[in-house]
Amino acid sequence: MTLCAVFLTVSPLRAGADIIQLTVATEPSFQQTDNAPCIIGDPSCHNPGSFLFTQIAPQFGDGTLSSPIYTVKQIRDAIGGDTFSVGLDLNQSRGHNGGAFTLTSFMLLVDGITRYSTSAPAILVPVHMGNGFSDATIGLFNLSGLSDAQQLMFTTSFTGGTAGREQFFLSPSAAVAAVPEPTTLLLLGSGLAGLAAARRRRAKSGRHQEPRESGTAR
Repeated sequence: MTLCAVFLTVSPLRAGADIIQLTVATEPSFQQTDNAPCIIGDPSCHNPGSFLFTQIAPQFGDGTLSSPIYTVKQIRDAIGGDTFSVGLDLNQSRGHNGGAFTLTSFMLLVDGITRYSTSAPAILVPVHMGNGFSDATIGLFNLSGLSDAQQLMFTTSFTGGTAGREQFFLSPSAAVAAVPEPTTLLLLGSGLAGLAAARRRRAKSGRHQEPRESGTAR
C-alpha cells in the first residue's frame, strides 16, 4: 500500500490544546544530514556531537522506542525554526513480505503530554533502501507558542523490521529537498540545453553583423 498525503498548515500549540493529528506521506523525500539530525536511529546517523539520539539495538524489529528528552531550544537550534517534519529511512529486506514495515504510531510529547500523534497504523515499503533518504515523512510539527525551556520527546511503535535499523530524523519544513525523479532530470536537462542553444544563436548572430562606420564622409 502506497501512502501519499499533503501536509496542512498546523497552528501553534496552546495550553490544554487537543492532540494534533499527524499525517504520513511518501513524498517528498529528503536526506539525513547534520542539519537534519536523527532522534532515533543507528550508528551511521550524521548528527552534531551535541545532539543525542536513541540508538536502535541490532535485530530490533518490533516494539516501542523513545528519543532522548530535548528542550524546545535544542530542536529550534537544530532545525533553525519552529516547523519541521520527521523523515523515516527504512532498511528492509524486500524478500520478506515485500519489505513491508508497519509504523504503528508516532507521537510528540510536550512536557510529558501527547500533543501530536498519528491516528492509525501505516504500512510502508522501502523506496530508497537505507541510503540516507526518507521513505516516509511524518508531519507537520509546529513549536510556535512554546517556550525554549519546555521539554519534548518523540515516541514510536513499529513492527516488521527485518534487515537493519531504521532512522527517524528531523527536517526543517522549509528545507525539504526532494530526490529528483527521472522526468524532472530530463526536463532540467532539456531546459539547460535550450538555454545553451539560445546563447549560441545570439553569439553567431552578433558575429555576422557588419560594424557601423562613424564620422562624416569627405
